[in-house]
Amino acid sequence: MTADTNHSSTPNLRIAHDFPLADIVIAGDVNQLPDNDVVERTGLTQIVHQPTRGTNVLDKIYVSSPHICSTVRVVESVVKSDHKAVVALPDSSCVPHKTSSKYVYQRHTPAQHAEFLRQTVDIDFTNPCPTASSDPATNAQAEFDHFYAVALKLLNQHYPEHVITKTSRDPAYITPHIKAMLCQKNKLMRAGRAEAAGALSVRVG
Repeated sequence: MTADTNHSSTPNLRIAHDFPLADIVIAGDVNQLPDNDVVERTGLTQIVHQPTRGTNVLDKIYVSSPHICSTVRVVESVVKSDHKAVVALPDSSCVPHKTSSKYVYQRHTPAQHAEFLRQTVDIDFTNPCPTASSDPATNAQAEFDHFYAVALKLLNQHYPEHVITKTSRDPAYITPHIKAMLCQKNKLMRAGRAEAAGALSVRVG
């Protein structure tokens, strides 16, 4: 960000002059710019006061009026980063209550696929109790029902269902499968298995 020594020509004042009702927000990693310089040259107010990287406030938000973002939170980032995420909201009453929902999912790993193929290659899908009917459609439906029952049993045996909890604060792209992987990654990190956690992190990415 640069500014002329003549304050009347600074970008912020020019925008405020041309668009008097516009709210101005500048946000980002501005660790190379001293707060005093930015505030003095733009007239904006810095509203992030919690550390965003280690003990330093590097990720900042400058606003033309404090009412623009009355609620500012610094939270752990959902992506791999040594910077925390900054969430700014116009009003604390706009913050939705956190809700949780349970989702059913099935894990699919190469080991599961290999075991499934090994045990099912010789499965006989012949119906031991075929239906004797003069209606071919009835016989076909009975054969399909038997095949479906056997196939479903095999799938449930090798790919059992699991339950994971997602919250309303999880981004939309966090599927139940990804959420489970993130939980597993956190468990590995807490157990000191950084290498395994890193490999899982690559899969999540």
